Amino acid sequence: MQLQCFPVRCAVAALLLFASRHAGAEELEWSENWPKFRVSEAIATAVLAGGTVALNFAPVHEQATFRNGILFDDFVRDQLRGRSRATQEDFAHLTDYIFKGSLIVPFVDVGVAWGVRGSSTVAAQLFLIDLESLSFSGALSVGLEHAVGRGRPYTRDCGPDGKVRDSSGHLLFNACGGKEDNQSFYSGHTAAATTVAGLTCVHHQHLALYGGGFADAVPCGIMITASLLDGVGRIVADKHYASDVVLGWGVGAFSGYVLPSWLHYGFGHTQEPKAALSLVFTPQIYVSGGGLGVAGIF
Repeated sequence: MQLQCFPVRCAVAALLLFASRHAGAEELEWSENWPKFRVSEAIATAVLAGGTVALNFAPVHEQATFRNGILFDDFVRDQLRGRSRATQEDFAHLTDYIFKGSLIVPFVDVGVAWGVRGSSTVAAQLFLIDLESLSFSGALSVGLEHAVGRGRPYTRDCGPDGKVRDSSGHLLFNACGGKEDNQSFYSGHTAAATTVAGLTCVHHQHLALYGGGFADAVPCGIMITASLLDGVGRIVADKHYASDVVLGWGVGAFSGYVLPSWLHYGFGHTQEPKAALSLVFTPQIYVSGGGLGVAGIF
């Protein structure tokens, strides 16, 4: 029997199930070879977080600096853009769910480190590193959205009434006249989801939060899939060009994986993965919602 739920709830529920099922009794420790969060990082994180909040209240471009696609943008848009209002709306909502839910996921690991594995030191380090990466990604995303002022793809097709229609005259989901019309560059949704994917992967690569092996690889895979789906979904919803999404993936990968590796973990695998034989819950994502499935690993 399948339990229906929103994709984000499914992903979070799956991560919690993995934690309770696979977390071993071995003590979870922060390696002495990994630098702990520094005072300079705390100052930088506070500045970046404050800047992100302030920029959200800053005025946006009333006129786009440019609207047209570059490189492969027009080709990808023609291939992937939703052809109906319902398709665009479904993917717009789906990517919103992924974006909002992804901001919760890193703190699931914090809760596991503290509440399940009993290590307040590791939990504190994860919390601070998560804030740092998300603040960096958020400040860069919001800053460039306000500075560049690129028109979203749908603004190229707005009629005199501000509505977007297809070639047959049928209304599509997006409409012009909103404050977000000129915030296409780059995809903040995609950057945030990818930042979380990077954080999830780097934490589970170096810390056996769920016991090691397959159980710690699955959360990474879930979040990479979510970030890829989010990026493609933004193109289907006609919210972003492909170049906006690709840059969002790149910024997110740097913010979520490279930055913590550079400042704290180093590069490379520090644990031997453990073999696993188990039945596990996995999230299933659909346009209309989602569910929980069961996968057997042998």
